[in-house]
Amino acid sequence: MDEHEPVDGSEFVYRRIHPKFYNSALAIAVLLEAFRPNRNDTSGLSVLRARFAQPQDTLAEGDPAKVAGYYVARLAVRDLQDLGLTVKPEPLPGGPPGHAVIPQLSWPGYEADKKRLKQVLVELAKLAGADIVHRPPPSTA
Repeated sequence: MDEHEPVDGSEFVYRRIHPKFYNSALAIAVLLEAFRPNRNDTSGLSVLRARFAQPQDTLAEGDPAKVAGYYVARLAVRDLQDLGLTVKPEPLPGGPPGHAVIPQLSWPGYEADKKRLKQVLVELAKLAGADIVHRPPPSTA
């Protein structure tokens, strides 16, 4: 298996969800902001390919105390393709295995087509909320 191989429609990817973008009391528990690119997303929104990684691998980078509260959603690449999105391999040297990006959700792409992409983000949030594969441990506070 080579991380540079094109992403197949039968694959799944994982996306880390910040706790402020998850609310189980809402009809759509994952907020669309979980998929909104930021200025650092120059080549696209980061995901990890499930054939190379485990859900917990999305939490490997960053302060362990902070990422412990994150959720991880699993998304079918076929569903992304149905929304007009693609997943492109972008392995990171020394990073978690299977890193890839959704190029249509790069910061420049989002800024250029916000109106259309906001609806795509809503659909992504629905898909993500339906398949949370990692939840943070219960708070002991």
